[in-house]
Amino acid sequence: MYIVTNALENLLRNKGRNILLMAIIFVIITTAVVALIINNTSNNVIEDYKTRFSSQVTITPDMEKVREQAMQGSTGGRISMRMPTISPELLLSFTQSDALQRSEAYGSISANSDSLTAIDQSDETSTDPGGSSAGITGTTGPDGRQSFNFGGGGNFTLYGSYWDDFNEGVRALLDDGKSVMPSNNNECLISQDLAELNNIKVGDKIKLQLTFTYDIPAGTNMSGYSSGDTYRANGVDYTLSAGFEGEFRATRIQEVTLTVTGIYDDLKDAYDNANFPKIAALNHRNEILTSLETLLALRKNNENNIQLTVTYFLKSPDLLEQFERDVRAMGLSDQFIVTTDASSYDTIVKPVLGLKSITLTFMVVVLVLGAVILILLTSIAVRERKYEIGVLRAMGMKKGKVSLGLWTELLVLTGICLVIGIGVGTLAAQPITDVLITQQAEAAASTNQGFTGMPGGSGGPITSGGPSGGSGGSGGSGGPVTIGMGPTMIGPGGYNPNVKPLSEMDVSLGLLTIIEIIGIALLLATVAGLVSTARITKYEPIKILMERN
Repeated sequence: MYIVTNALENLLRNKGRNILLMAIIFVIITTAVVALIINNTSNNVIEDYKTRFSSQVTITPDMEKVREQAMQGSTGGRISMRMPTISPELLLSFTQSDALQRSEAYGSISANSDSLTAIDQSDETSTDPGGSSAGITGTTGPDGRQSFNFGGGGNFTLYGSYWDDFNEGVRALLDDGKSVMPSNNNECLISQDLAELNNIKVGDKIKLQLTFTYDIPAGTNMSGYSSGDTYRANGVDYTLSAGFEGEFRATRIQEVTLTVTGIYDDLKDAYDNANFPKIAALNHRNEILTSLETLLALRKNNENNIQLTVTYFLKSPDLLEQFERDVRAMGLSDQFIVTTDASSYDTIVKPVLGLKSITLTFMVVVLVLGAVILILLTSIAVRERKYEIGVLRAMGMKKGKVSLGLWTELLVLTGICLVIGIGVGTLAAQPITDVLITQQAEAAASTNQGFTGMPGGSGGPITSGGPSGGSGGSGGSGGPVTIGMGPTMIGPGGYNPNVKPLSEMDVSLGLLTIIEIIGIALLLATVAGLVSTARITKYEPIKILMERN
């Protein structure tokens, strides 16, 4: 008890010296608090983005092999390059891999109707499923991807199992006591605007016409056919029409009757962009929602037009090789590569990594310099109190208790600075973070300005299906592949040039930071106390008193 009481009294006796020590300790602790808060928050952000990007699998065409194949198949200087496709059945089979934690899938297809009027449907818009509006039709996916069809399409878009807008609160069923989500096949939801325009109520049935395109195998002799003829494949009749460069498109019309189980209210804008032309196919109010099972049941083998998007999430980033082995064994062609979006991850977290590096470097410098200054000051202070220490030793106090008394003084000073430093450091951490991460984001953005994505480049999730150009004797199979999940094009290697570096980061004081800063404070106090008293306590009391005289 005497040691503690004496230590407190000594603090009051030497105010000037102790205030100087407290100032040094305060600066060290405050700097450490700011650095640790930023560092720990940065670690959480980095881990979050690492898990988010490196766990999501991207299956993309290998453009080098596609180009090589096109060059090999060129005749007379004419190069015909077709993007490879993956059938919906194969994409869905990949979900059986043991390396996956989960998967998400939804599909879409353009549709028309003889009995429904679409919002923004013009008088010139054909209601023929194979027709088009002004020669161009298209759909905008719920993720922002635009798919334009030239010479074919519809006024409506039929989605299968896309419920994200409901989960995010962008869409909601009307509170009319009747609207419910589809629970069986051939059931659907429609927008309130579409229901009011066509006087549709819950329980009514709607009819849609869908166009499916069959890929005529390459090398098939089509010399005996002409446009308008019937072509039979796999027990299904198709109508031939002129396709790309004299090739044939084989199409059929499928009618489906759906029961309206609910009407939804749409909170998002009718169009993704105010500059979009007012085309029915681009209007979100013309989207009809059903189950993926209903959608896929309408499709025959080797048919296009249903765009199926499947996203795969690994249990761990380390399982990418296992997943690739699994999908190769299931039939994935070597014309596709299996990757994760490491480039976008690097782009986003680059400012955070720079911020973390700056703060850690600054903290280490301050800790080292502060510790040296603190040791020097405490050593000088203890030398000034050499006579006091000699008296205590002469009275019979052991070296350990003398050192404990000096350490207690430092501990009290450190405790006071710790409380104040944590408070000040917490307040200062966010403004400092904002300034530093803005500078790092600007530097990262300027680095990426020289890179632009290339349409058709490798990278981005693959969407199966899409309208096909058909094939005659020389064309390959498969329609165009939509590259990219968002409204941006994807560049080589899966890199999205429109991914922006992280420019904002909210920081906060966590339990781990508090524990770390307490540990640093105790370590500083202990090191300073031990180093400063080591030389004094090794002398005998009589020698200390004689030097005093």
